[in-house]
Amino acid sequence: MAKPAQVTFPGQKQRMRMRGTKHANDATAKRLGRQLRLLLEDPDACLPTMTWKGRLSWGRKDPVSKTLKDLKKIVANKNNTSWLSKRMLAKRGDPVGKALAGSLHAAHDSDITIVGNFKSPNFGIGSFIRRGDGKQGYLAGLQNHHNLTLRLLPWEDHARKGMFFFSWEGGFVCTGPDPTPPAGWLEDVLERSRFDFKHEQVGGTDVFVAGEIDASDVLNGVPSNEGWVRLTFRHGPIVGIDLQSLRATGEKESAFVHHLALSMLPPLLMSVVDIDAMWIPMGWSPEDALPKSAHEGMGKLVAGWHGLTVPEGSLSMACQRAVLDSLESGLLLGSSWCEGSSIEEILTALSGMAGADDEKALAAGVFLHAMQHATEGIRIDPRGGLREREGSIIEVMEGASLSDTVNALWEENGLAGLEHIGIDGDEADIIWKQQLKKPKPLKNFLKSLGTAREKAQKKAKFPFSKEQISGPTGSIHDLILTGLLEGPGIAERIATSRHDGIDESAAGWSWLCAAGRSSGQDWHFESLARDRGGAWMEATKVLLKAGKNLLESEDADRTEFIEALNNLHTATGQQDPLPSL
Repeated sequence: MAKPAQVTFPGQKQRMRMRGTKHANDATAKRLGRQLRLLLEDPDACLPTMTWKGRLSWGRKDPVSKTLKDLKKIVANKNNTSWLSKRMLAKRGDPVGKALAGSLHAAHDSDITIVGNFKSPNFGIGSFIRRGDGKQGYLAGLQNHHNLTLRLLPWEDHARKGMFFFSWEGGFVCTGPDPTPPAGWLEDVLERSRFDFKHEQVGGTDVFVAGEIDASDVLNGVPSNEGWVRLTFRHGPIVGIDLQSLRATGEKESAFVHHLALSMLPPLLMSVVDIDAMWIPMGWSPEDALPKSAHEGMGKLVAGWHGLTVPEGSLSMACQRAVLDSLESGLLLGSSWCEGSSIEEILTALSGMAGADDEKALAAGVFLHAMQHATEGIRIDPRGGLREREGSIIEVMEGASLSDTVNALWEENGLAGLEHIGIDGDEADIIWKQQLKKPKPLKNFLKSLGTAREKAQKKAKFPFSKEQISGPTGSIHDLILTGLLEGPGIAERIATSRHDGIDESAAGWSWLCAAGRSSGQDWHFESLARDRGGAWMEATKVLLKAGKNLLESEDADRTEFIEALNNLHTATGQQDPLPSL
């Protein structure tokens, strides 16, 4: 139900709420009140412990010790609200001291109604009571001392002066200018991360690994197909995370390095740890060194991950791509590599791709020939398109099918693939041309290979192929081959179609007469074409009979057909000689 309207009178004071504040609900008021009581009871427990005992250059005292000494005076007057009021509003004095005085003063409040709302993209959010001239972030950090990240914020000025702070469940420590993390800090940070780390001691070194990787491999830098990112801390421990675990990071999840960096101040991870990555494709021997460019590529990606410019979920694929792009020789199928020097090796590599054994056998022959004669790198994309790449390697990207791959390489290497499965000579040349002209999926191509081989064997019996001979002799020859190999109906349709010249039209009429299919077709031809074609009919009949005999014979003797072809060439009076055999 709506609150009843409030009546105001002239001169009546109105309470105004400051910008950046809000009304505290019960949960916020109770939580903040509890934190303030703990701060009032034991302020020292909420402040960092100085573990560094040295001196700066020229014997100067460190700024953290100076601030902590000043804070002791404030702690000594923690119950003197009048003194705290003056200290929190003082024009001079340490900024942390102002914030502590204001927070201790607020701890004496019996009722919490209005609170500030602090938000930071790095340190997080927290409610706090605004009291005095202390910075909002400092007030929020001191009053939310249970927040391991936010409590670092009041010490940011000291961190800019070269002081290091570490915050974890077991303590809050300043190590001075020494960036060596204290004992227990790393274990706690790893425990609070989203990864499930396992701790092992390998040769006296503490190794923490997450995922399906071996601790000794990470320690000794042994490459693996799973891949890993390794964080080598300067004080000894090593942390390894497999790339698959990093790949599962969601877009809205904070990166592991971000979580690690926000447990220290300044958040300069590279001052305490060295980061590197390693991955090798399937088939690559761990004993063989990767190209230098692979290490450089992964190094840049790791630096981007640390700098939060490379998303953690993309790091895995990016590292793999960096390695794959650096390889200059061999056969790369997705993320599997082989040297590709023999059919057997290629067939083993193809075992991971979808396809029947006969498809892989044909593909292996195509791949081997392509690799043996490659002068530049080839990349086949998921759609079967050809692209150039550095080196002489042949790469088939993830998503490309075996059929797409073979068709992409067919023009230059298809004959070698056919030869590998036992098809060679003129027969292979005919099948190769058919597949090049009208590519079929590999499965359908091999299924129809029996019929194609039979047609190719028939075509191979003839000394010349279609369109190899010019002039009217060639037109009659082509019609005879079409009628014998593809059927007289197809040849008749070609013979009666529109022609470009008298000789070509005469050749069509000559074949129709020789094949006995001229009845009712004379209206397609001019009288001059019929007269000229009729003169060639006898020679055409002889060639047609020789073609039938050649097609039915088993010894494939071409003598009769060649003699008949020469007679037809003489009968037509063609000046262009026949092609040489």
